[in-house]
This record gives sequence, structure tokens and C-alpha cells, in this order.
Amino acid sequence: MNLVLQTLVSTLVQGSMLALITIGMNLVYGTLRVLNMAQGVMVMVGGVAAWTFVANFGLSPWLGLVIGVIVSALLGMLSYGVGISRLIGRAGVDFEMTAFISTFAIASIVQNLVQLFYGPRQKDFPTLVPGRLELTPGVSITWHQVLTAAIAIAALSALGLFLAKSRYGLAIVAVAQNLDAARLMGIPARRAYVLTMGLAAGLAGLAGVLLAPVYFVSPNMGDLPMLQALIVAIFAGLGSTKGTIIAAYIIGFVQAAVSIFWTSTYAMPVLYALIVVVLIARPFGIAGKPQEARL
Repeated sequence: MNLVLQTLVSTLVQGSMLALITIGMNLVYGTLRVLNMAQGVMVMVGGVAAWTFVANFGLSPWLGLVIGVIVSALLGMLSYGVGISRLIGRAGVDFEMTAFISTFAIASIVQNLVQLFYGPRQKDFPTLVPGRLELTPGVSITWHQVLTAAIAIAALSALGLFLAKSRYGLAIVAVAQNLDAARLMGIPARRAYVLTMGLAAGLAGLAGVLLAPVYFVSPNMGDLPMLQALIVAIFAGLGSTKGTIIAAYIIGFVQAAVSIFWTSTYAMPVLYALIVVVLIARPFGIAGKPQEARL
């Protein structure tokens, strides 16, 4: 019974974090048709920015959380302006492939710059809330993990409300659904692109700060989250935000169950095998749909 409860708790925490990172990635793909390979670096940037202000200026981790989100969001919008915007509409350019390579290059540049200025060593980051919560004898969870899941779920809910109720959120949805119709209605597509990149990077930065006490702060702290986000995105179907939520918790459950009932060594191989099976059965993921390139 304790193992089952531990699995469910791990699923909630891991699934929430995977959804937080991946939903931005799928939001970018749904809007721009770009597989953003810089999403993992935005996770790292959020953690590094928060650590910089907490360690050097003595700010509280909560202020570091806000700063990490803002810095990541600004960098996400900057990466659009530098690496993607100039590719849109250019004749003779395979936009999706070129933008994919461009985001990969941005990720590599940012990661190497961080390593140059901060060094390769891991840095400690304090938990937002200390202490542990004992669920049953033998099963406990840190309050930081509880807070991580709660903040991730709250952020995902806020994003859903933003996309469904706000003017700018509806503009992003309109551009994602039908670019030509959105332009005919006077919606500024490029503003929607910038905002989408900022939102995606901000969510990744939030995840980075929440993960910093677990993974420590280093130039490579976004590598594993990026790999896991790719698995979730492919499993869900590229561009599907609703499918991302479902896929994140399924992947989180599989990863937790394999680690607890078997061994963590085989968690990733089992996920790879699951992805192969899903792609054979549903090449566009559990909730994805085939769409034509448009940019």
C-alpha cells in the first residue's frame, strides 16, 4: 500500500512539472509550427537567475522565483526576435527546419555563456518551504514538493484561463487555429508569436526555480527536463495543449511506477519503448492532428 501511495504522489509531482515545461513547448509549436529546442535552456536560465539574486543579493527564494520567471520570459521573447522572426515568410527557406536549428543554436549559445560566467559546478538553492509532510508511516513528501505541484497546477490553470478569457490569449488561440483567418480579422500575428515565446519561456523558468533545490543549479540542469519534455510532447501530439496535460501525468506515472516497483535505471528505456508503441499506433500522438506547414 505504501508503494502505491508513493507512486501516486510521485506521479502528481512529476506529472505537474512535466506539464508545466511541455505545455509551453507545445504552445509554441501550435502557434508558430516551431519545435523549440531552447525550452530546456529556459528552465536552466530561470534557476540561474533566481540563484544569482538569492545568493549574491540575499533576496528570499520567493523573490528569486519571480525574477527567474521574468528573466526567462524576456529571454524567450528575445530569442524569437533574434532567431525566428527573420525567418518568417522568407522565400526558399524551410521555415520549420531552419527555426528548429535556430532554437537549438540559441540553446547552445546560452548554455555555454552560462557555463563561461558561472562555471560548470552545481550550486545549492534553498527550498521555498522547509520540512516534510508524513502521509503514512514510511511515506513522506517534502513541503517543497507539495508546493511545486500546487504552483504548477495553479500556473497551468492560469494559462488555461488566459487563453480562454483574455484578449491576447484568444489572439494566440486564433493564430494557432487559422493564421489566415486571424490576419483577416486584424489580429497581429507577430505580437502573438512574441507573447507565446515569452509565455513558454516564463513557464519553463518557473519550473527551473522549482526544480533548482532538487537538480541543483548548473548549466546542464535543463538537459533532462528537455528530454522528458520532448517525450511528453511527442506522446501528446505536437501542438496539443490539452493532450500535454494527459500525456504528462501518464509519463509521470510510468516513470514513477518503474522507478519504485523496479529500478530507476530502466525508467527512461521504458518510456522510449512506450513512445515507439504509441507512435506506431498513433503517429501524431494521443491527441495530435496532422497539420500542414503554413509559414
